[in-house]
Amino acid sequence: MKTLGSIVLAASAAAVMVACTWKAPMSEVTGDLYSRVNKDLFATGILTVDGESTYTKPTVVTPGRHVLRVQGLGPNWADAVKEMTVDFEPCKRYYIAAYRPAAPSVDWEPRVDVILPISGCPKAATPVTK
Repeated sequence: MKTLGSIVLAASAAAVMVACTWKAPMSEVTGDLYSRVNKDLFATGILTVDGESTYTKPTVVTPGRHVLRVQGLGPNWADAVKEMTVDFEPCKRYYIAAYRPAAPSVDWEPRVDVILPISGCPKAATPVTK
């Protein structure tokens, strides 16, 4: 019985690993700050990608040009929503930040702060076998 439980556990872990693997090169975007060292940068909320609401963090997008609606999450920035266009490369994670150079001002601009490679992402599409 103990062996059967181990086999079932190993099989379910293998199924989860297969389900989590990348089938095609993708990109990710997040509004989290990569570093808090620069005090002119604030976190953002990625509201939409090409007009569709985002519900996951980070949001998975196909490589290519996309329009993002970004909300600045700095102090007193209620309804501070701006659009930006990003050309996503495959297998990269993009950190979007709100840049505000003058502290008393609430004016800000969205910018790509950091771009990092995604571990385990294939550079080319692989056929899905069933």
